Amino acid sequence: MPSNDWSDAERRVERAQELFEQRKWLEALDELREATSLNPYNAAWYFNIGLTLDELGRTDEAIDAYRQALTIEPDDLQSLTHLAIDLHQAGRFEEALRTFEHVQTIDHAYEPGYCHRILTYSELGDHERAEEMFYLARLYKEHCPSCYYNIGCSLAARGLFDKAIYCWQKTLDLQGSSTHPQVHIRIAEALWNKGDLEQSRRHYLTGLRQDPGNTATLLDLAELLMDMRRFDEAGEKIRRAIELAPENPAGHCVLGRWQLRRGKDVDAVASLHKALQLDPTYPGAHLQLGQAALKRKDTEEARKHLRAELMLRPEDPHSLMDLSNMLLDVGESRNAVACLKRLVHIEPTNAAAWQNLAVAQFMRSRYDEGIESCQEALRLDPENLSIVHNLALALGHLGRYDEAIDIVRSTQTEPMPDEGLAKLEFRLKALRLWSRCTSFLKHVFGIRRITGF
Repeated sequence: MPSNDWSDAERRVERAQELFEQRKWLEALDELREATSLNPYNAAWYFNIGLTLDELGRTDEAIDAYRQALTIEPDDLQSLTHLAIDLHQAGRFEEALRTFEHVQTIDHAYEPGYCHRILTYSELGDHERAEEMFYLARLYKEHCPSCYYNIGCSLAARGLFDKAIYCWQKTLDLQGSSTHPQVHIRIAEALWNKGDLEQSRRHYLTGLRQDPGNTATLLDLAELLMDMRRFDEAGEKIRRAIELAPENPAGHCVLGRWQLRRGKDVDAVASLHKALQLDPTYPGAHLQLGQAALKRKDTEEARKHLRAELMLRPEDPHSLMDLSNMLLDVGESRNAVACLKRLVHIEPTNAAAWQNLAVAQFMRSRYDEGIESCQEALRLDPENLSIVHNLALALGHLGRYDEAIDIVRSTQTEPMPDEGLAKLEFRLKALRLWSRCTSFLKHVFGIRRITGF
């Protein structure tokens, strides 16, 4: 390559670095691409293209850039690590793990190869391996803020919110919010799950001060404020989010939910249809339209929207629970069973989900399956008397009176037994007695017919 081309490429890279520091990502990308067109043999420049594309949120293109860098320098640890991180971002978790494992074969003491694997194993639900990566990483870097952040995500996924908050606070203590701007949002989510709504609100506000244009955080805060019944503040946050991103269906969907809560049903339907115009597969919009239809007692319209929501295969546990309840309300017990089976697959320790699944199965006369679901619910929540009541009724329906009575008795405590269960026990005993009498009479009359009487 002529020396003047070489010098021009170097100048473009220097200019790209200045633009990158000024957060002018597109201009920096143009300069880097021009540089690589002049000199396509410099791995570091392709690596810088990958970093710039990451800043632009163009993950798939960044993956290609890191792969290009690795064709020139196959064992470059930084390119491999960023490639693995982006594969994780793209949901290609197994590829990400293989890339991290390759990093480990090149340098087993390279801490980022363990640190970032924590989050990948968490996404795969392998939290035991996530913890193993956390402790391996600490062998090589004891106080890594990213490690604490990543293991916090694993702990939160398991519902261990206090431990997760502790780890995220360690991240803040070690490096502050600037490197991990999502920490306050994560803490806010965990506090919300714990029921500490006011502290959650404060952390959301801190997160927004760091990133005021984050529409997802604005909408999450609006949802929290609705739970706190601070509707005026919630409406303000929703309107701000829509102003920032008018083509984002999330804002219109949350606005529809806010309008339903405020009794503005006609406006809510318009907002939810707007969300579906922007994205026909947007989760939650059909669910809310079904709720609006139920409020005006339009069962057929509600059924149409609830079926459409189920077809989208929702994964959010709260949405699945709400959807199953509404499906039962419109007589769609078969679809409610499918919905609840998905929910208990996602959250196998959710006693309420197992309980509702049992009810839906009983409604479909699937008593054996319903009894199994009831037993699972009771194993998870042994003090729940409504589960006991449903289980005893189902066993009684099948004529298994002794089992039903034993279950009721096992939950009755002195000196204050539950009145409802006491009445159920009496009823079951009466039914058992009647069943025995009927069986006896059938037996007697059966013998008489045989002997000619």
